[in-house]
Amino acid sequence: MPVVRVTVSLDKSLAEELKRLANKEGVSFSKLVAKSLEEFLIERKKKEAGRKLLEVKLSEEESRLAMEELSRMRREEWRG
Repeated sequence: MPVVRVTVSLDKSLAEELKRLANKEGVSFSKLVAKSLEEFLIERKKKEAGRKLLEVKLSEEESRLAMEELSRMRREEWRG
């Protein structure tokens, strides 16, 4: 996958905390920030999908199945 270099300004305390976490996790600062942003975007997409789902008129059974599927997805996330 192609890599693009970007410059981002961070609050000093946030940058220091991220550097400590990267060190603890044994990854580079850049990799930690990239992974964090990727996870952030995934979460935003999930929330948007959830909002769209709420706008759809579902039968009681369809609603139950949708909630079960969302719960299953969340459980899988926590297991990582």
